[in-house]
Amino acid sequence: MELLNHIYWKQKGEFALTEDIYTTWVAFAVEEGIFHYEIGGQIGEASFGDLVLCPPAVPFRRTVITPLTFHYLQFSSSLEEEEEEFLPPAGKSLINDTKRLASTYAYLRQDSEENKGEVARWKTHFMMDLWQLYQVERRQNRLQERRFTEDARMAEAAALLEERAEEEISLQELAQRLALSPVQLTRRFREAFQETPSGYLKRVRLKKAQNLLADSSLTLNQIAERCGYENGFYLSRVFSKTLGISPSEYRRRHRV
Repeated sequence: MELLNHIYWKQKGEFALTEDIYTTWVAFAVEEGIFHYEIGGQIGEASFGDLVLCPPAVPFRRTVITPLTFHYLQFSSSLEEEEEEFLPPAGKSLINDTKRLASTYAYLRQDSEENKGEVARWKTHFMMDLWQLYQVERRQNRLQERRFTEDARMAEAAALLEERAEEEISLQELAQRLALSPVQLTRRFREAFQETPSGYLKRVRLKKAQNLLADSSLTLNQIAERCGYENGFYLSRVFSKTLGISPSEYRRRHRV
């Protein structure tokens, strides 16, 4: 990865463009304030600790909610990195190690004030430090969310359920994809993950619903559509029964 441009914006009240399309990867790393974003199908609000990434040729819509202090980072990536899946999906990612993050921001901020945006060699070093921090936490999150199994076919089944969580997918269709019978699939999946494929799918969908409730202003029907549920009423029923809290109360407790 190569850092192409870095701009430090302080207390920005609004964006000059509410929508833009870039020819390279772009990241908005937030120090203070909140902004709303829409990148492809990803919608949410970002604040301190959030890294919002937009790939090339994808519309990036954004609106400042409270005065925003952030680092604009433009970078390129090699084909090898893309093939090895080092690049993330579009949208927001949270950096949990805020102490190290604040230190990296301080160095980038100091350089911007001294060099007025010139991309110095050591600035690229701190960009790489930020990127490596992101990748470490991303891998940790994946390991926490997806349980390990030595059954490669069941690992594939879990990945398919995650990828198609917002679609209608039947046990029969999944079994055919893996050249198994529904009975064989259910038995092996339970042995691998201690739950059924339908239970795993529900957990993935509800996790996505939780994120959208906390990070966006979408209606419950819109969230249901993005999480594979027929409507907001059905999502609310499953959400409340499984998690013991209504979607509206969950949103109230978790909104920034």
